[in-house]
Amino acid sequence: GFPGIFRGTLDVRAKTITDTMCIAAARELAALAEERGLNDEYIVPTMDDWEVFPREAAAVGVQAIKDGVARLKLSHQELLDRAFDIIKRAREQTKVMMREGFIPPAPPGTEPPSN
Repeated sequence: GFPGIFRGTLDVRAKTITDTMCIAAARELAALAEERGLNDEYIVPTMDDWEVFPREAAAVGVQAIKDGVARLKLSHQELLDRAFDIIKRAREQTKVMMREGFIPPAPPGTEPPSN
């Protein structure tokens, strides 16, 4: 989902988003959920589990390369590092803009964690 599929697509400058790219993203979501321990209350990562987004982006980028739709060929680690930096920076900027009143605060119970 968002932002992982789009980040991975943009990072390799893919010409399109293929079904297999979406499946790669879904597999990464499932992998994190399994790592965390599936239960009745936790079957898929939440938006607060933001570390899944870079993993998802890297998986999407690698799949785009395999599918032949990527204009850039980067390694899994390069994609992971790039996505992590971009997503972390965007989250930090959003927190600052909310704190300074440039954008409205998140509704109660939806604030991103402080990490």
